[in-house]
Formats: sequence, C-alpha cells, structure tokens
Amino acid sequence: MLISDFNIQWNKCLTALRKELQETFFNTYIRDLKPVDISADTVVFEVPQKFLIDTIESKYYPLIRKTIIDVTGMEFRLHFYLTGEYKAKEVPAVKETREKPAYSSYLSDKYTFDSFVVGDSNRFAYSAAKAVAAKPGKSFNPLFIYGSSGLGKTHMLHAIGNEIAANFTGKKVLYVSSETFITEFINAIENKKMDAFKNKYRKVDVLLMDDIQFLSNKEALQNEFFYTFNSLYELGKQIVVTSDRPPNEVSILEERIRTRFQCGLIVDIQSPDFETKIAILNKKSSEKDVELSDEVLSYISRHTGSNVRELEGIINYILMFKNQESDVSDSSAGRPTINVVKDALRHLESNTQEVTPKIIIDVISRYYNVSVDDILSGKRNKEIVFPRQVAMYFCRILTDYSYPEIAEVFKGKNHTTIMHGVNKITDTASIDSELRSTLEELKNTIISA
Repeated sequence: MLISDFNIQWNKCLTALRKELQETFFNTYIRDLKPVDISADTVVFEVPQKFLIDTIESKYYPLIRKTIIDVTGMEFRLHFYLTGEYKAKEVPAVKETREKPAYSSYLSDKYTFDSFVVGDSNRFAYSAAKAVAAKPGKSFNPLFIYGSSGLGKTHMLHAIGNEIAANFTGKKVLYVSSETFITEFINAIENKKMDAFKNKYRKVDVLLMDDIQFLSNKEALQNEFFYTFNSLYELGKQIVVTSDRPPNEVSILEERIRTRFQCGLIVDIQSPDFETKIAILNKKSSEKDVELSDEVLSYISRHTGSNVRELEGIINYILMFKNQESDVSDSSAGRPTINVVKDALRHLESNTQEVTPKIIIDVISRYYNVSVDDILSGKRNKEIVFPRQVAMYFCRILTDYSYPEIAEVFKGKNHTTIMHGVNKITDTASIDSELRSTLEELKNTIISA
C-alpha cells in the first residue's frame, strides 16, 4: 500500500476514533497525527509535540492500532516520531561542537520551541516566532507579541533566541527584560558609561525585549530605546518585543515608537482553551515524572485558571501530596487519584465549583440581559445570537463537553452550529481587544459563580 492510499484509509480511522474518544482527548492526541511512511507491516506517524509521544504510545496505541486493522484489514505496527525527525533518524546527523559565544545572551535553554505547547490560543504567534527564528531580520521585523501574564510570551522570546543561536552561530542574540534595560540605563548615566551601554544594545543581531510596557512615562528611556530600535532596524537586525497589551493600547509609548511596531507584525497569545490546558498539564507532569489520568487532567483543567505558571505550580502541589501520602495511587501504579488531586487543590476549591453549561448560560443571560429561554431558542435576532454564541464559546473552553454534547444543551442544535458559534467568538476576539476584555471578565464571573 502506498502512503497516499493509506492516507485515505487514515481519514476513515480518524472518523472512527473520534467516536471512541472524548473530543478533548481526540483533539489533543489523535487529530494531528500525520502518516508519513508505510511498509508491509509498519506505519510511521509524525507527532507535532515531542512530549505527546509517550502518552500516545502508553495510552492510545492499542486503540489506534485496532482501528487501523479494522479499517484496512491489515496488521500494522505503529511508530511515532516528532515532526521532521523521521528521516534524520535514518541518517544520523553529525553533531557539531560549537564554541560558546564570548558574550552573554541571557537565554535560558529551558525554553525552546519543542517545549512550547501549541494550541488554538497561540498557534499564530508560534508560527510567526518560528518564521522569525528561521529568517532573522527578514521575516516579520519587528515582531510584537502581546498577551496577559503567564501565557508564554517569555518562553517564546527565549525559544526564538535559542533557535537562532543554534542555527546562526555567527549572530549575537540578546534577551533582556525591560526592568534590566531600565536599570542598566540608569547605571550607565550615573557611571558615565553610556557608550558601553549603547554598544551592548546596538551591536547585536537579534534583540529580544520582554515587557516593554514598563517603559512607562520615562522619556529619556523611550528616546534611548527609539534610537536603539532605529539603529538595529536600519541594519536589518531582528527585533522582538513583548507586552501585556497591543501597541495602540500602551499609552505610555510615544507615537513614533508605536509606528515602528506597526511596520512589522503584531500577534497575540490568548488564554489556553480546555484542550491546550490538558496538553500543558500533560507536558508539565511528564517533566516531573507524574502520570495523570484523563479524569484528573479534566478535573484540573475545569478547576483552574489559564495561567501556565499556575498550571505548573499545581503539578508541583500534586507531586508534593503524592510524595507525602502512602496510599495515593490507583491500580496503574503511581498515578495520583482524583481524591489526592482534590486535596492538593483544596486551596482553589474554596473559591470555585465545577463549571457547568447551566452556570455559564445563567451568567451570560444576566450580563447581556437576555432570558435563558431566548439563549436556548432558535431566535435569530442579533441581540440574542451574539450572547448565545458567547455562551457556546464558554461551554467549549470551560467544560469538557464535546460539540455534540453542547448542541444537546442548546435544545438539540446541530453540532456544526456550535462550532460556528465558537469559531465566530474566537475569531472576533483575536482582533477585538474590547471583546477580549469582556470575555476575560465573564470567564472570571463564571468560574467564581
């Protein structure tokens, strides 16, 4: 069988697997598997995130293999590789010994593209960052990344820097927080070392600056950043900055600086949806050598916020409880039970309860002053359709309900109607900062209801 023929069969397998699994887990582990090679008895798949491979092989291998056998009538073994690594494993690459640069880039090798969990909330920003790392100074220059605290902006900056440093050994890469930039600027003035300060920042090939919004109401600092920006930009050097809001909402930035950012690409990182939170938790737990069941993953995702650092902290809590308890594991040996997780998260439960579609619809009804009956009805008035779509959106990201299950909540509407509503709100929020703020407010109200 040719790989092109198998791909046709694989589409049938995906349809069958979607019926067997909760949509959350199907989307996280199965949907993006890509068949890339086939032999008489083996199928090779590429997996977009390395940390997913262990879970796929340990939890889903039997089901995937059985489905393929049922559909194709052929006995196959399955192998999984990180995207792009399969051919490399056939012809092992020669590792080069690279000298460390004589300067400090202040990059942390902990943060790479491989360790960054990609989901719908950050996919566009991730793609832009990868493009910049592949062609620094040529793709999207400058790149402006914005989003709330704890969503991965700093991780992405370091990932860009590490990728460039690995593939362009002659380029000088510098990561700096705005706080460090401010401190060094003040010290340079006090110690009359402005020339050294300017040389440090204007003679790099890639400047990565974190949290630029903190250059607030500091005219001298903004002037220095402006001249540094211009110097690097005119020489074709790559500039990437992050902020907690888009340039036009950072009122403290001078117009001439905001204009410079608009010459490049502005992207945002949004709060992770339910599936992405599960993927993040899986990755963080794998790093800590803690295996979590699907039930536990769903529970944590429903009972926590969207801050990635918070999710990592929760894994640490669970690990602490797991190490302290003698009888904490289920029959899978070593996996914390749901009761252990509830104990570990007790400090969160005092303020939250399980989010249900009823809670969501009640909150949306009060906020938009639309009755629950109207939200669940088939009425097409604009003042009803929009709140209805917002309710669908939150049912999708704050619960583990599948699209068909959400459709049943909304009086048996077709699941494609639910998908359209969720996508409509997601797409609009990506370009409408006011809606993003409203959604964040509503989310906090729903979680604390």
